[in-house]
Amino acid sequence: MPCERKPMRYGHSEGHTEICFDDSGKFFVTCGADGDVRIWDGLDDDDPKFITVGEKVYSLALKKDKLVTASSNNTVQIHTFPDGDPDGILTRFTTNATHVTFNHSGSRVAAGSSDFMVKVVEVSDSSQQKTLRGHEAPVLSVAFDPKDDLLASASCDGSVVVWNIEEQTQVISWPLLQKTNDVSNAKSLCRLAWQPGAGKFLAVPVESKVHLYERGSWNHVSTLSDDLLTQLINVVSWSPCGQFLAAGSVGGSLNVWDVNSKLCVERQKHEKGFTVCGLAWHPSGSQIAYTDTEAHESGCWLPTIRSC
Repeated sequence: MPCERKPMRYGHSEGHTEICFDDSGKFFVTCGADGDVRIWDGLDDDDPKFITVGEKVYSLALKKDKLVTASSNNTVQIHTFPDGDPDGILTRFTTNATHVTFNHSGSRVAAGSSDFMVKVVEVSDSSQQKTLRGHEAPVLSVAFDPKDDLLASASCDGSVVVWNIEEQTQVISWPLLQKTNDVSNAKSLCRLAWQPGAGKFLAVPVESKVHLYERGSWNHVSTLSDDLLTQLINVVSWSPCGQFLAAGSVGGSLNVWDVNSKLCVERQKHEKGFTVCGLAWHPSGSQIAYTDTEAHESGCWLPTIRSC
């Protein structure tokens, strides 16, 4: 799969960064340790709009006309998109929120925190919240299943948990990760992801491989790996059609697998070997954008899967 890469460029100051596309694919949005959110009109935009959210921004998510951020003031804030106007606080934690995500429809936001909690909040009425308790260390990542019944989370306690949102109970828990006491010390962010559509598979980065767990049976049914990939995977992201899975590693590797054949169909290496910490597919399925811990952002075109 020949990949046409865009040149790397600075988007934020050094530190953790994230990236996501809007639903149309016209814009992408980045955040960073400088406390800014930048709204880019495509990968060729040299003058992005920016809004200052806090001292640091740890995570962001975008759906329709709403942008949510997890910032260093222990809040999950909401802004209008693409204007970037403040639109209130969705929820608060006793310490930093570490990751935020929307459900498929954009009606709910999930957030994990360093206080071990996961919260699910209704966007239209933030007083309607559910708290998922059970992790014994800071939360690394959260992901809604496409059917909006389940939520997956990964934690510094070494576990990956699937929750029943309505019942606020654990469906299953796997001890998969290295334990640590803080997100900053975690070897991997373990940014897990559900397959689009029916949510048949949950993809979990485990060391230098990706485990696929089957919804319902919760069996470990497949492993995606590559002999040339030896470093820890930090983040995974499904193509919109659910056929391909991309992964970014702490060593700067970018891999794409065809999930059906389990073949690695694309390999790229960050030109400076920096850790890939943000990864997003364009809604068309033909492009992947990524960010690193040195505050660069870039993207690559994947012409052979434009029909995804």
